[in-house]
Amino acid sequence: MGAEASSTAPPAPQPPAITIPPVPSQTYLHHTTLSPRPKVILIGDSITELGSSHAQGWVTSLAIRYNRRMDVVNRGMNGYNSRWGMAALPLILEEMLGPAAYSANDAVADESIEKESRPHQEQQTKNSDSNEECLNDEQTSSTIENQEPKHPQYTFLIGYGANDSCLPDGANSRHHVPLDEYSSNLKRMIQMIQTWNTEKNVAVAISTPPPCDTERQNKRRDNENVTKLYAEACIKVASEMGVPVVDLWRGMQLPIAKNNEEEYSSSFESKQQWKIDYLSDGLHLTPMGNYRLYELVVEVLDQSADAEDESFGLEL
Repeated sequence: MGAEASSTAPPAPQPPAITIPPVPSQTYLHHTTLSPRPKVILIGDSITELGSSHAQGWVTSLAIRYNRRMDVVNRGMNGYNSRWGMAALPLILEEMLGPAAYSANDAVADESIEKESRPHQEQQTKNSDSNEECLNDEQTSSTIENQEPKHPQYTFLIGYGANDSCLPDGANSRHHVPLDEYSSNLKRMIQMIQTWNTEKNVAVAISTPPPCDTERQNKRRDNENVTKLYAEACIKVASEMGVPVVDLWRGMQLPIAKNNEEEYSSSFESKQQWKIDYLSDGLHLTPMGNYRLYELVVEVLDQSADAEDESFGLEL
């Protein structure tokens, strides 16, 4: 009887195949030959770490989609909150961007080298003046465009909050971070990334914590009364700091894009179908949940630089 009952259960919904958009030849050439490949660095908790642990993970899907244009680097850390993430961030930035800044001795040495090389540079400039006159405006403009890519070379996406928002008196209380400190940590991380190495072309975005199933996360998390507040605080930080935000808390309570007709979307949300389709244990993600998170991240990554709201401007 048990076998018969299980065989009649409806199969779990499966996500669509990942769509790989065409890559213009000039973009591919630039990202593979003319300059180092751009990188998207994902920083966060287990939602991020587990995103590349299987073939249908959201980070795996990003790597497939952007394979010919940039590298996707996963630095998610299971169980981490924004406080512990702040402590780990310098190591990640040094790995990706190099040393934080020049020391005073380095600056003096650089100035000395510059002075020594200046006469030689001036002579080179004189010799090249006549050659430069041969370049027309169109050629010069084309050269500048090739040397200055419109996209950032390093894009960081910060995703904390699922553990910060654990109930302070609950079973996972050691992961809890007060709301004010959570906001402060996000601001400090954004500032650290933006100022770590100003010679690098860097972009930063943040994502809210995803929604959770309060009943299944009993005595650990409360979606409507606590997690929602952390999501709102994250959105507020993004607005204050002028960086893009991926609203997972709201977006993951809606169906995937191909099923987003108004009537179905309303029913999906009112019946809280997202808890079944997207969450495996009330917090972590099913294949469908991973696909929905992937959609929301791509939506921000692909925004045009001319969009009215803040965006990466990668236009990938």
